[in-house]
Amino acid sequence: MDRPSKRPRLSMACNICRQRKVKCDAEYPKCRNCRVRNQACVTTDPQRPGCPGLREWLDVPEKQLQITTVDAGIQNNEYLQNAHTQKNSLQEPDSSEVDGDTGADSEVSPVRQPFDTSVNTEDGTKRTKILGGSSSQCLAKSLDVYFKAARMQPVSEFFRHGMRHAEELDLVLALLLPELPDTEKRAKYMSVYRSRIYPLYPVFDLSRLEAGIAELAAMSNFNSLPRDDIPLLVCAYLVMSIGADEYAQCPTEEGERYLHAAASLLAHIIVVPYLHTVQALLHFTIAYRGHNREGLAWQTLGMAIRIAYTLGLHHAQPSKSPVGASEKPGIRVRVWATCCALEKLMHLASGWPTLISDDLMARSNSLKGTEYQFLQWHLGLAGYQGSISDHLYSHPAGRSTRSVRQILVDTARLDRDLLLWANDIPVELRPGNDITCASDEFHMAAFLSIEYHAAMIALHRAALIAPRAKMEQEVMKHCSDDPSRFRLASGESICVNSARAIAKLSIELQDRGLDSCLIPAGTAVLACISLAIYLMKHTTSRLQAMDMQLLKACLAYSSTRMAQSNIDPRFIEGLAMIYDQVQVRLEAYLEGAESRVLSPLRHHQAIYSEHVSSPKAVKYYRSAQAFAQLPTPSTHEPTSPARMRNLGQEKSINRHHHAQATMPRRAQSFSHPVPNLDRNGLGIHNEWPQTQQEPLDTQVPLDSSDISFLGGPAAGMGEFPTEIDQVFPFEGFNVEELWNWMMYYDSPPSTEIL
Repeated sequence: MDRPSKRPRLSMACNICRQRKVKCDAEYPKCRNCRVRNQACVTTDPQRPGCPGLREWLDVPEKQLQITTVDAGIQNNEYLQNAHTQKNSLQEPDSSEVDGDTGADSEVSPVRQPFDTSVNTEDGTKRTKILGGSSSQCLAKSLDVYFKAARMQPVSEFFRHGMRHAEELDLVLALLLPELPDTEKRAKYMSVYRSRIYPLYPVFDLSRLEAGIAELAAMSNFNSLPRDDIPLLVCAYLVMSIGADEYAQCPTEEGERYLHAAASLLAHIIVVPYLHTVQALLHFTIAYRGHNREGLAWQTLGMAIRIAYTLGLHHAQPSKSPVGASEKPGIRVRVWATCCALEKLMHLASGWPTLISDDLMARSNSLKGTEYQFLQWHLGLAGYQGSISDHLYSHPAGRSTRSVRQILVDTARLDRDLLLWANDIPVELRPGNDITCASDEFHMAAFLSIEYHAAMIALHRAALIAPRAKMEQEVMKHCSDDPSRFRLASGESICVNSARAIAKLSIELQDRGLDSCLIPAGTAVLACISLAIYLMKHTTSRLQAMDMQLLKACLAYSSTRMAQSNIDPRFIEGLAMIYDQVQVRLEAYLEGAESRVLSPLRHHQAIYSEHVSSPKAVKYYRSAQAFAQLPTPSTHEPTSPARMRNLGQEKSINRHHHAQATMPRRAQSFSHPVPNLDRNGLGIHNEWPQTQQEPLDTQVPLDSSDISFLGGPAAGMGEFPTEIDQVFPFEGFNVEELWNWMMYYDSPPSTEIL
């Protein structure tokens, strides 16, 4: 007779559980025991004092070894061990003895690290990339905490499927030297470039650029082109590539052909490191971002900045003469302003180290009073994005001397700065308002608004992942006298409203036919993750139906944009899973809510006895019983969520098919119905007569004070199994602990310039 399956053992428990000699479930960010007792959960290795411990599951069932996350965990193990040994423990190492379960053999076992969601490692290769704490992938690890608490599969692992697309470009070994388009196409692409790209990034003298492109178009063979003219040819290819994509409002084959031709000449321009090369590299960055290749864009931007330093562009000053109607900042000023604007934007989005220190930043007033107002606003926002990055990364965990009050005060100051920046923009273009400008400016105004809201999410994301009541308590405890205390306490609302704004703008751009390669799809993904976290936290929100529709539409938009860029279909599958699992979570809660609605109505039993005994009510009662008897899963068991009916009937997508073939299917996958909310606001259609409507607060509480995260009654309120973790994720975390959780994989504040 087969022995019953045993729960896998931990190779190392946390310090508190070892001291108390109790079982540790190794849940992240805190184990259940530490969350219940509101204690710091730290694991240190007694054999290596000062180094964080490595929690590992042993004797994993065979079915778990088939999960994709296992492969990623195994391959990340060695790298993550090295990364962890370089981090200081948040507390002094405990000298307690090793757990008695550590003697088992740990052959090939999956390692579930708490912070591996910001590491991408490709299966079967040594390709590894790390993103910082302000990236959308690092925010996805917090979403994973909520998914795991609801017994669902983590989704941040799917980011690694997009790594190769973001970081690499397939090029043939031979040079690609296609002819430039004919006169008609050239004029069309130049017109699009002049009206939709140049106002934001005016790094050329347009008249000279057009004349140079015309001369190159007249040539029949580029093989004999002088070396000094190669940067101009690369610029011509890139302008045609960007113009073609911008005209079609999506990546095109023609645009990709010219982009590949320019990329094949990259080695030829970096050996001529002058102004034309910087201009070309900046257009590489713009083109790569339009193809959702943020990693490649970061590389070319870094090369542009380093060459710009050697040219002294960081010392470029505007003209000393008064700025008149015909006075324009020089090319050098505009090029350096573009370098700074793009660098700070991408620095905050990725969390990678900055190349431009604050004292070398271009000043937005250097462009004031000119026709380059969009670049001026972009540069002003970039300054605050850099300040937010400094706020996040300049105080590493374990070595920071900042108090909780200082963290909150700095957050409030940066929040005010962002609001002041927005108020300087005309009302018809202002972020946070309805954009009511001309169509040829809408995409640039939307771009600034989207980046503004993304900065707000980065600044307030600690409040987004934390229980709202806990954040309010921390703010009132440490900043009760601060005038911004109410905005600090409402950081969660700021984040979700910013996510809604990003989703609405993204959808509106597509609906109005004004989408642009200036706006990558990554920011829309950030909005989707933020909305998903909010929905997982607030299952009783009366805006749930609206938020679900926004999440569905924004995920469809992101999937379409990613598929147009030929990204790995598995990444798009990961986006679909976000919506699926949030939907499953809300449906599970509503099933439990239906049973709880019956309780306040017991005093009306005489009136409703006929209806309570009806088959419909019996069905409600049985569904509630089934929900209350859910089994307790293994902490690290990657159980797949119950798929929605229409997705369950779909065949799995062939990963080798062209991404364009998967795009329509993925767009259709976000077609799950959102539960209709009736008058009680809970998505429950009561069958009882509405002769006397009970107050909402006597039906189901709308706060989370007595409702557990899993949707059942809190501990001691019902017959919910005691093994199920009733503690809300991140419960008991103070501001400093939330900050350390988000910033575990932090980036150094700057790197050497030369």
